[in-house]
Amino acid sequence: MKNPISSISSFNLRKIRFPLFWQMLLAMTLVLCLSTGALWGYLQLNFNDLMQKQIDTFANTITQQAANSAAEMLMADDNMALSAMLENLVRTSDNIISMSIQDERNNTVVLALAPTLGKALKSHTEGNKSRSDYQASIIFHDVKAGTILLSLDNSAISDSLTKTLRALGLILIGIVLLAIGSSIFIAKKLTHSLKQLQITTRQVAKGNLYPTLPNVNNNEVGDLVKSFEHMLQGLRDKESIEHKFNAFISKDIAKDILSDLKQHKKPLKSVNGSVLFVDIVGFTQLSESQSPERIADILNQYYSLLHQVSKIYWGSVDNYIGDGAMLTFGVHANNPKHSINAICAAQLFIRLSKALNQQRITNNLPELHFRLGLHCGDMLAGAIGDPERMQFTISGDTVNVAARLCDLASPNKLMISESVYQHRACDSLLVTEPSERFNLKGKTHPINCFNVTGLAAKFNRMLMQQENELKAMQEYV
Repeated sequence: MKNPISSISSFNLRKIRFPLFWQMLLAMTLVLCLSTGALWGYLQLNFNDLMQKQIDTFANTITQQAANSAAEMLMADDNMALSAMLENLVRTSDNIISMSIQDERNNTVVLALAPTLGKALKSHTEGNKSRSDYQASIIFHDVKAGTILLSLDNSAISDSLTKTLRALGLILIGIVLLAIGSSIFIAKKLTHSLKQLQITTRQVAKGNLYPTLPNVNNNEVGDLVKSFEHMLQGLRDKESIEHKFNAFISKDIAKDILSDLKQHKKPLKSVNGSVLFVDIVGFTQLSESQSPERIADILNQYYSLLHQVSKIYWGSVDNYIGDGAMLTFGVHANNPKHSINAICAAQLFIRLSKALNQQRITNNLPELHFRLGLHCGDMLAGAIGDPERMQFTISGDTVNVAARLCDLASPNKLMISESVYQHRACDSLLVTEPSERFNLKGKTHPINCFNVTGLAAKFNRMLMQQENELKAMQEYV
């Protein structure tokens, strides 16, 4: 069975934050220390071996030369000459402690000590640490006549080697400190740029597409900044395209299209929502009496009101059809209260149109009256048309019924179908005239319809407040 305590500890270790700056600094420091330690050990070992080889070569050479020179003198028992030769060798080298010659019975025949007795005594007391002993056989006509012994003081050479290694160690320490300082500088510079980029990313996440990017060039971080800048430009272009789309089509439709630019055609999907048609009464006669410029101003003013009220109640203006408009609720974004939202939007529009007419009467302009028809149910939403020219719209019987209700509606009244009246979101919230049965074109059976005259008290207060706010924002001609 797995130990729960170890699992918790390992989980907590994975959660520990280890900044990139310290990761880089630790990695560089470890590499430098290990490489410097390995170099130091290698140099020390090789220096010791090299110096020992040089000492051995020097001592063996002197010993062998002395053995060769002492052969005849030893056989002739010329101890005076032997003593003079050894003393001369001892005096000529500061590193020789003593030299002696022994006969074939290992009896000392001649002994020569270093000139400085203290040096010799010191070397003897230090033992093998700074003293090395060498010997060579004295051969006379292929017969061993004796042995020559040499004691060599290594202290001077050892001191020189120690000083050299110490100086080399200080140099290596200086190199390590300099490298660590450089590592800190490089790590801090790199992490500073990454922190700036992180701050920039947070700004972009909050919607700022024009942040200040770090000024980094000629390295991988600079390439990352350039890639991030290209990404920002793509987001700016997408936002610009979306704003352009919103000026021509509904914001919800534009967002749906831009959500997947690789998909050539948005497939039709079945949705449940409400469709509201709005039409100007007597628009043909109005067009005959007004100039095209004046008609365009009227339509712009009327469409602006529709856009405002649909936006307040989570709807969208899907299409402008001459003097009419089609608004949808709960089609592009799921909304279980789409029916009551559509009714509130229609009632708010009627209130605003009355205020619009008061302004028009004041300016000696003809009044504008509107018919409104609302129906809810299932429909298809998506792109239709040729691949080179498509339109994102909705279709189905629900749309047709809403259009027919708009044609039957009385001026400045909202006519709803029985489906809207019985929708669960409208329960006990509507004030209507008695229902009427109408035979709609294309429908086999007549349907019940209702003219909405008001809403529940809480909705009326809300509509009055929204009307006053929009009046303050809207300038009427």
